[in-house]
Amino acid sequence: MKIAPVFHPTRSSYLVFTLDFFIPFAVILVILSLGWAALYSPIFHISHITCTLDYTECQGQDLLAELERVKGQNIFRFHRNAFATRLTSADFTIREAKVARILPSTLVLTLHSVYPVVALKLIGEVDWVVLDDQFRVIKTISQDPNVPTVVVPGPLTLVVGKPPSDPSIISTLSLARRLADELFTVKAVTLLDAQTISLTLDDNRQALLTLQKDELTQIRALQAVLADDTITKDVSVIDMRFARPVLR
Repeated sequence: MKIAPVFHPTRSSYLVFTLDFFIPFAVILVILSLGWAALYSPIFHISHITCTLDYTECQGQDLLAELERVKGQNIFRFHRNAFATRLTSADFTIREAKVARILPSTLVLTLHSVYPVVALKLIGEVDWVVLDDQFRVIKTISQDPNVPTVVVPGPLTLVVGKPPSDPSIISTLSLARRLADELFTVKAVTLLDAQTISLTLDDNRQALLTLQKDELTQIRALQAVLADDTITKDVSVIDMRFARPVLR
């Protein structure tokens, strides 16, 4: 009596290729395709940048030009820390920069300005233009910045990120900073003309100085006058432009 042979099922050679080779190959192919798309596809090129500076929309030609140069770069290969360091360098009026990515192609920049050290104000205006230690324009604000202020007649053309173009304004801004260090009672410095400045003191009295004489000598003499209350009683103007102070 013959025993029928027993056949054990085996995988076909086609099935062996499908399971053992094709699926891993497909996984690798998908990974490579995703990697290529992430690094080279135009979908992930930076095309939109949202930028806020002190919670308002970014301005300033230099800053906007720097942002334009970023567009077209791959968002995954873009070095956010290096870019933030670039923005907080001495070329801009920015002290803090945070850069975030929103896929597939958007950058979100949150910037904060450097601290102002001096301000400009036009006669008759209510807003202040604050400047950094290099006298570059930071922004316009509506609240007193509590820094030395120079009041000038208008009109005046200013550009964010750039210092004023008028040399007399630059020299007066520099003088205002020095006056604030020497004379703590100064509220504002007004440029009356090319030779005369007016100091507004804390008690709203005015002191007149000339730019043709040594400023330190005039300040020291003004301090001596202010130290004597009997001299300055009922005085609204202290004129330091002459050999001796003139009180009015």
